[in-house]
Amino acid sequence: MLRNLLISSLMLFLPLSTYAGDLAADTAAKKLNQSLTELQSMQARFEQWVADKSQTTLQHVTGSMWIQRPGQFRWDTDEPYPQQIVSDGKTLLIYDKDLEQATRKKLDNQIGNTPALLLSGDPDQIEGSFTVTGYQFDETGELRFDLHPKDKEAMFSLLRVHFFQGYLRDMYLEDNLGQTTRIEFTRITKNEKLADTVFELKLDDSVDVIEEQ
Repeated sequence: MLRNLLISSLMLFLPLSTYAGDLAADTAAKKLNQSLTELQSMQARFEQWVADKSQTTLQHVTGSMWIQRPGQFRWDTDEPYPQQIVSDGKTLLIYDKDLEQATRKKLDNQIGNTPALLLSGDPDQIEGSFTVTGYQFDETGELRFDLHPKDKEAMFSLLRVHFFQGYLRDMYLEDNLGQTTRIEFTRITKNEKLADTVFELKLDDSVDVIEEQ
């Protein structure tokens, strides 16, 4: 299993012509929609790297994540950068533990502005929001999709997702300034019903809550 995971990760950085076949545009969108539709919920551990345009690592963190359709997600980052990002499908709450400060705002339902909605939102919105290209790896059947937002005001220029045997293995984002974020998932469980309380965050009275429109 470890060998397969290493191969899967390395494939992201090797020449596509050796390992993958391009999917037609309509086929790529349909396969991505199918992969996401089959992923009704997911919980996992994650490891995340943020790098600048010269690929110098700016941040390396670990944590836990949960997503569930429609619109529920939670992203908890471990020490030394403890932060919780939680949505119940209507509002988004970002809590910085060290600052004892939280920001609450209405959830932006535009997938291009809230990448987590790709996993927890409506898959049928994808073609309207992104230009999708896809690749299928010959030896393993793995699928990789590159999504380019159609909205020029989107927060990122590229979102890449990688599925292996129906499981989301990793994500890669690149913003308009060349900063990149790579996220790898482990200990993955999918399609188990998650309690609504997972997507609720109770804050102490001492926390300063900023309400944004």
